Amino acid sequence: MRSLLISTFALLVAGPALAQSDFPEPPMGGGQMSGPPPMGGMRPPERETLADMKARMGAMFDRIDANHDGAINASELSASPGGRMLSRADADGNGLITKAEMEAAAEAMFKTMDKNGDGVVTADERPQRPQRPD
Repeated sequence: MRSLLISTFALLVAGPALAQSDFPEPPMGGGQMSGPPPMGGMRPPERETLADMKARMGAMFDRIDANHDGAINASELSASPGGRMLSRADADGNGLITKAEMEAAAEAMFKTMDKNGDGVVTADERPQRPQRPD
């Protein structure tokens, strides 16, 4: 239980970094998006369901899992932008992130962001990136 709470907190902190991912992502189907995903899918769409978020995070997992063994290890994390933030999804602390851990982390993050509980996370519910001074 403690690991789940720590992972959930870590994902809350990591949410903005995950939303700023440098990973190109394929368009997700089934969501209530209008038009192509922003920036070719690198960022979450304006409206995203839990299924959409899990699919997007699953696609990210598949890209990072370079050796396709079903787990992301430390070298795969270090080779990917945002890897340090993603390491917080390692719920059991064994140094590997499994697809199940990534999915659980996505679900926890979604539930935290879906402030009105309508089953859709919108842009105004997502953590906002800090503004850079010009």
